[in-house]
Amino acid sequence: MFTGATRNSLVVLPLALALPDALAVASVVVVTQTLVEVLGMLLYVRLVPRLVPTAPTGQPAAL
Repeated sequence: MFTGATRNSLVVLPLALALPDALAVASVVVVTQTLVEVLGMLLYVRLVPRLVPTAPTGQPAAL
């Protein structure tokens, strides 16, 4: 569930850093996207367990 929420933008960061100075804003965009992804994942980790129903005690959870 969580892997579909991120694109791992840090993989692109070395490419953005290799661009000419005129395109330096690309590095800022990549870092900003990474921060947005991290904040989104923190929200998912907090909210998803509250939204997903749990199995009654003593019974295995259905997949």
